[in-house]
Parts: sequence; C-alpha cells; structure tokens
Amino acid sequence: MINTIVGLMNSGKTLYMTYKLFLAYCKGKTILTNYDVGFPHFKINKDWLIDFTSKEKVLENVAIGLDEIWIWLDCREAQKNTVFTYFFLQSSKDDTEIYLTAQNNEQIDRRIRQNLHKISQCSRAVLIDGEYKNINDEQRFLSDEMQDKLYIKVIDFKRMNFGLMSDMMPIETKFIFAKNIFKLYNTKEKITK
Repeated sequence: MINTIVGLMNSGKTLYMTYKLFLAYCKGKTILTNYDVGFPHFKINKDWLIDFTSKEKVLENVAIGLDEIWIWLDCREAQKNTVFTYFFLQSSKDDTEIYLTAQNNEQIDRRIRQNLHKISQCSRAVLIDGEYKNINDEQRFLSDEMQDKLYIKVIDFKRMNFGLMSDMMPIETKFIFAKNIFKLYNTKEKITK
C-alpha cells in the first residue's frame, strides 16, 4: 500500500506520517524512516534502499515513512529512479505500508504516482468553541495558546481507476490533534539526499 501525504509547507504532512507510523509500530510493525522519530525505528538512506533492492530481499511486517520523497524520486529524474520504482512497486507483495510526503504528487516520479493507493491531503486547523477553523499561511507561527488547539485536517482520497490521477474520490475527513505527535519527531530535521 502506497500512501502519499501532500500539502503546503508546514501543513502537517510529516506530523501525519509520524502518527501513521506510530500506529503501525503499536501494531508490531518494524519502522523504517529517512528521519528520526521518537520510537524504535531504523533510519535508512538511498544507499540502503539501493543495496536492499539489489539483493532482492523481502520485507515483512514493515511500515516505511519517507519524508520529502521528491528528494529521492524527483519527477525530473525519472531515468535515475528505476531502482526506487522497482522497490515501491514490488512492495504490495510484501504487505508493506509505505508513506511518502511531498508538497504535491506532481513532484514524484510518474510511475509511483500512477500506482498510489491513497492520497492524504493535509492542512492546519484549530479547534475553537467546538468548531474547526482553517489556518491560512499567514498564520504559520501560532501562539502557545493556539498550539494547544492545533489539529491537522486530513482528507483521504482513494483511487477509483488505477492510472488516472483525476479519478480520485474523497473517502474520509479527519482531524488529528497535533500537540502530542510533535513530541515524536524533530520538526526542524532536514532530509538529506
């Protein structure tokens, strides 16, 4: 299962992916990431992925979270991405959960985009007087009081016809309380090639 998590910068993409990985960890899955999280995991890089794929090993009971995937699978470098696309497209045989973040799907190699199972679109919201209110980009830095009310709004879309990006149907909207999840990763960590 490949799930991309998209949204503007600072919209909660990594936070939501960390949340999904933590749930997978709680279910007993081994976690592989390209960033540090506050629960047991193995940090991987491009070289690890190339080496692993070349040995044709199989992953079992694994969840993978790759932040800023366009760094590894840039759509403009499709000819260089064959090892990565092989790895991702074979993942369904291993029952592997893969979460990828990007500002939008167009940044990601086309072969991955065409095989997504789900797209999760993130934005920020606050809960005020029992009502969720969207936060616009000018409100990027929130007061401590507002941080305690911060939620990530996630709209999940499921592909109804594989191969056509235009055939995505919204299936669920949810709000994830952000404060406790911020403790599980470093929001300032930069992802490296």
